[in-house]
Amino acid sequence: MADYSPTSLFTLVPEGFADRKNQENIFCTLFPAEKDAEVFSVAVPQYSAVLVYSWEGSGRSISPSSGVLPTVFRHLKDLAAIKDHNKLILDFDIDRKKTCILLAEGDRLITANSYHTVDFPTAVYYMLELLNKSQINPQQTTVNLIGRTDDSQLQMLRSYIKDIKICM
Repeated sequence: MADYSPTSLFTLVPEGFADRKNQENIFCTLFPAEKDAEVFSVAVPQYSAVLVYSWEGSGRSISPSSGVLPTVFRHLKDLAAIKDHNKLILDFDIDRKKTCILLAEGDRLITANSYHTVDFPTAVYYMLELLNKSQINPQQTTVNLIGRTDDSQLQMLRSYIKDIKICM
């Protein structure tokens, strides 16, 4: 069983699209402030992609060991296993002020992205914008929710979507 740790420094590259050096160049283009970061990659065969990532603060502070994978990798595996046609994982981390949203329609991955979110309504806003831009009806979408929320936040989210599945 793998260990996972969160990072918002990641991107997905199509499988076979770029060799290791090009993956690092893509990463550095997307995250120029992280030019000295150690870049890792792991195959995501469910979506014919490679997850290219680095640990936040790598080179400047303690970072997870090489045997630790980013949490988004576990989410990608979980997303592929969801039986619904519209698949959405919303990982809201109030402590880090980050939200990771993954969306797929059938077997087609639409996005896996991380957002800076200071509160839960901001996370819901990003989720609804993503659904709107992807032309996916929120009323036909179950949200697989990870993170701490209270009853009023859950009630607000339920007003927009089909259902909520609380995940750990």
